[in-house]
Amino acid sequence: MAVFPGMQGLLKGIQALYERKIQKFTVYSPVPHHDIEHALHRGKSPVRMFTLVGAVLGFCTGWALTIYSVHSYPLIVGGKPLISIPPFGVLAYILTILFGSLATMIGFLVNAHLPQVRLAAVYHEKLSSDHYGIQFHGTETELKEFEGMMKKAGATSFRRAGNA
Repeated sequence: MAVFPGMQGLLKGIQALYERKIQKFTVYSPVPHHDIEHALHRGKSPVRMFTLVGAVLGFCTGWALTIYSVHSYPLIVGGKPLISIPPFGVLAYILTILFGSLATMIGFLVNAHLPQVRLAAVYHEKLSSDHYGIQFHGTETELKEFEGMMKKAGATSFRRAGNA
């Protein structure tokens, strides 16, 4: 892990990794920042697809549940039709919101890799207050190359899993 005292060094380190076509690394920051997100070249969050699928599933479940129950237990009152859109739509609407929100939460947890049972093998205490870090896994030669790139970018200290 390379530890940087400021964000400019971190951004230079991320840029150096992308120039070498290295994409398997983890960035640690005390606060979220848009410059880090832009430097990482991440696409749009897939959580919105979880929400869409959950909402559509809830909508279909709401309609299927109400129509199935009416066909299973028909009760004709005053010549009204068995399938009535206004009351059935209310249940479909409620289940759309319920399933959509539950799917959003599941999508968030899946994409954030939560709960994270184990902490990083190499962690620096200052990463939670005022420093930034890049964690990289590789062979001994790759780690030496990584350390050289990060020193040029402005890293002040390094930690390895063996001597953390």
